[in-house]
Amino acid sequence: MQVLSKEFVQSVFLKTETRGRGNAEIPGTFEIDTPDGTCLSRETTRIYPDYLISEERIRERCMCELTLVPGIGPRRAYEYRRKGVVNLTDLRHTCRRESAFEIADVIENGNPGDIFRIFQDAHRGNDPLLLGFSHALPKEDLLYFDIETLGMFQSPIILFGCGVWKGNELTVTQYLLRDIEDEPAALYLTGQAFRKHAHVVTYNGKGFDVPYLNNRLSYYGERTVCPDLHFDLLYPTRRLYGADIPDCCLGTVEKFVLHTPRSNDLPGYLVPAYYQNYLRTRDPSILTPIMKHNELDVANLALLLRTECETIYG
Repeated sequence: MQVLSKEFVQSVFLKTETRGRGNAEIPGTFEIDTPDGTCLSRETTRIYPDYLISEERIRERCMCELTLVPGIGPRRAYEYRRKGVVNLTDLRHTCRRESAFEIADVIENGNPGDIFRIFQDAHRGNDPLLLGFSHALPKEDLLYFDIETLGMFQSPIILFGCGVWKGNELTVTQYLLRDIEDEPAALYLTGQAFRKHAHVVTYNGKGFDVPYLNNRLSYYGERTVCPDLHFDLLYPTRRLYGADIPDCCLGTVEKFVLHTPRSNDLPGYLVPAYYQNYLRTRDPSILTPIMKHNELDVANLALLLRTECETIYG
């Protein structure tokens, strides 16, 4: 997740150069060709134990959410439960029977996208319960996504991080700009990843990463992306842990929730300054901590998503 920095220097060096565009001094990277040019890429893998939730179990839990029915808030739902109303179909003898049965039908028979829309209509589109679908649907359909930018809106994206499952291995593929002119190639490859994977997992991606990506795609006249389901972990994290931790920055969550604090990690707000320094000096070693920071952002999304699903569903 990129954090916009107040320290960003307006006179950023955006002049592109072909001098020194090799990748020999950036460990693990290789040049990749696209119809829109070239950029650098790097792949890393991590193994995570398998974890599944049955779709039936998720639907059963959703059926108990009485507040999905218009006119039923938390207080009224509490009163209904005191009278023995457990799920939506138990409202058959009330004035809300028709609405309750329509919603119940969608939850029982609709696809996950339909259920997401039911929650959105009830202003609960970021409900942690919906995270369960991320482990009920084929995990190969998930794309874990995070970007790094130059710190100002409409500035180029300098690094794209995309994580996908291959069995129990999460492969994090990064597309790095050696110069600003590499951005179309990296955008092309990222767009391909979004088209291959139906659903996206991010941290503040609804408010930042995906809109920013679409802004850059539009800038070059390319087709924007629209995932079928978007699991943005920022909002469920606030609901689940916000009262017990200092803040909900990803680094804080990793320390207090995942118990995996980062050591010697480049803070996200310094990424723009580091990249500007690279453009000035052409020292490729400056890019290594940027890539490591982004890699951890993407890889830890998978760990956080699983942890939150275990918190909700056991």
